[in-house]
Amino acid sequence: MTAKILVRLVLVAAALSATATFAADPTSRKKGEPATFAGSSFGQLVTKLGDDDVVTGTFDNEGALSVKGNMDNPNYVGFWTASTAPTECETERGSTTYWGKITFAMSDAGRTYTGKWGYCDADPDHAFTAKWDGK
Repeated sequence: MTAKILVRLVLVAAALSATATFAADPTSRKKGEPATFAGSSFGQLVTKLGDDDVVTGTFDNEGALSVKGNMDNPNYVGFWTASTAPTECETERGSTTYWGKITFAMSDAGRTYTGKWGYCDADPDHAFTAKWDGK
């Protein structure tokens, strides 16, 4: 293989890699495109932008997240639900008795979430962080 062909192959591979990363980057994703966050209190968290400034997500234990906010005012407020958790609520939300409030702010152009979550209807009091893992 000639050096010229090898250079072209390397450039094509780099361009494909950059395109895949760029498409998933929270700063450039469009509605419905997922972004994966690691290291959260909920395990791996996959979020998607929806209509009306709603962000939905999924996580371990058949968990779901629904918060409202936007990049102009990056403070998100909403609820999480799961199939199981250490604390069970007296009431149901989203067809489960395992749920709570969550609030967080986005920083680093949407690549980092920092805030608090809680159980049931109590004010959030547990630290919450998640960082985009590049996927």
